[in-house]
Amino acid sequence: MTTMTGTRGSAAEARPAAPPTVRLLGTGPRRWRWLGLGVAIMTAGALAGVVAVEQLDTRQGVLVAGSDLAAGQVLTAADLEVARISVSDGVSALTEDRLQEAVGSTLAVPVPEGGVLPETALGADARYPAAGEAVVGAVLAPGRFPASLQRGAAVSVVLVEGAPAGSGGGGAQSGAAAGGAAAAGDSGVTAYPARVQSVELSTADGSANVELLVDAQVAGQVAAAAAAEQATVVQVSPSGGS
Repeated sequence: MTTMTGTRGSAAEARPAAPPTVRLLGTGPRRWRWLGLGVAIMTAGALAGVVAVEQLDTRQGVLVAGSDLAAGQVLTAADLEVARISVSDGVSALTEDRLQEAVGSTLAVPVPEGGVLPETALGADARYPAAGEAVVGAVLAPGRFPASLQRGAAVSVVLVEGAPAGSGGGGAQSGAAAGGAAAAGDSGVTAYPARVQSVELSTADGSANVELLVDAQVAGQVAAAAAAEQATVVQVSPSGGS
């Protein structure tokens, strides 16, 4: 009888060994603890970054003019905007928390569009008109003022003595010519610098009801000429000129 023991042993030795058992790290409850800790660290880092940026941001909300604002104008909410800017030490500016206080107040100084309202623009010390100034009202016929005239504009009020009432023909060109004659010293023509405080156009006849801020010493002459329809308003450069 033939014994097969040796053959079976060789076959068993030739059979490959089973791979070792490998355990994946973090597959148990510990994995979720590490993930939670990582999320908490990331969140804390993001919050710290936001706080750091806010601390570095030195800008503050201030009130700025939404359009050209004239001195003596009663402010409305539509006249004001809030802008966040960096304000240097010693710079006067009305902060956004005074918006309600500003609305309904009289502006003491002119502020151009986009300009910051200074603290001196409001308050008990904001007297208008200032000493030595006066506000004159006038109704100007078509042709005696530029069609583009707006509040806050620098103008020259040209007074022509003896001009017939209603003789406003020639419009802004005749006013400009009169202004040139005044500068040349022609008799009968006088021009005074002024600033437009308000303009209301009439849809009925095209006239303009304007308020002019002038020197108090010439206010009577300007008012008399306006009443006699002998005044023409010419817009000039804000830097000066008549």
